Order: sequence, then C-alpha cells, then structure tokens
Amino acid sequence: MKKIFICFALCLLAAFFKPASAQFSTNENIKDQPKWGLAGQKYVEYYYLPDIDTYYYVPGKQFIYQSGGYWTFSSRLSKANRSYDLRGGNKVVINEPGAYRYFAEHKSKYGSSSSNVAVQKSQTDKNIKRQDSEKTSG
Repeated sequence: MKKIFICFALCLLAAFFKPASAQFSTNENIKDQPKWGLAGQKYVEYYYLPDIDTYYYVPGKQFIYQSGGYWTFSSRLSKANRSYDLRGGNKVVINEPGAYRYFAEHKSKYGSSSSNVAVQKSQTDKNIKRQDSEKTSG
C-alpha cells in the first residue's frame, strides 16, 4: 500500500511539474536575417528596399512588391528587379507589423535616401530611434 501511495504521489507531482524557463524572452532573429542585411541588427521584421520599392519580410523569408496594383509575396525578387544588388543597395529596417501597408509613408521618408537607415519603431509611433549607417561598397 505504501508503494502505491508513493507512486501516486510521484505521478501527481509529475503532472504539475513545469520545466524551468527563462524569466525574460529575447526578441532576436539574427540567424533568420539574410546575408545581405544590415550588420548589427538583433531583430528585423522588414527590410524596405527604397531603390526598388520592395520589402523583405524576414520571418517569412519573402519579398513583397506591387504587381498589377496588388501586393505580391515571393521568395524571389520580381523579374524586373532580379539583377538588383541586394548587398550594395539601400536598406531600411522597419519593425512594425504589415510594414508594406505604410508604403506611401515609407516611400516619402526613405525613397531618396542615399544611405542605409536602421529604424526601430516602438508600439506607438511617438518613439522612433534613428541610426544612420554608412553605405558600404563591395
């Protein structure tokens, strides 16, 4: 009887056991970022490529561009832009959900940008940290 009670108690404890987990979560996706991305970014949701009016969605590994008035999601650049130099071209980091929905705003802000720009947006648009980085050739 004592053995049954001990087994029951152990099973009961095992049912309520939760493995230890970190007390904070890290919001990083460094390993998912493309090789042509901006160095030093711990988290990137979207890259906006102002030279070709295209976005790259890092978590989904998809380029997003307009075609025939609609947004197209593709693992490759559009046929018209396949020869674009992703490493040397301008890039803007945009960390906000559905960044392509704000295309007009991004185009007016960064469309004539001559250097790479890292933009970190908070949950509210009031807090924007802007860090200009030099464009590297090569």
